[in-house]
Amino acid sequence: MADSCTQCGKCCLHMKRYMLIERSIGDSQHFCHFTLTKERFFARIGGEDLVRYQNRDGMNQFPDACPFLRPAGNESFCCTIYSSRPEHCRRFFCA
Repeated sequence: MADSCTQCGKCCLHMKRYMLIERSIGDSQHFCHFTLTKERFFARIGGEDLVRYQNRDGMNQFPDACPFLRPAGNESFCCTIYSSRPEHCRRFFCA
């Protein structure tokens, strides 16, 4: 099993149907519902993550990806809500 995240994005590339943005306050704050676990949470995006989130370039080739996933270069990905991600994502262990 992997010891740490490799930023491959595989865990998030098919999560769009489960990660729902119910209401947004601008681009940086979102009331969300993670339907797999029925968890509701508040996602905050700031700094470089907000710039990444606002830039949707390259995401049209990943139509089923979590709405907060963005390319980070060199075939890697970045979670723009990493610090406020839902519990399911916090507990996920990449294998």
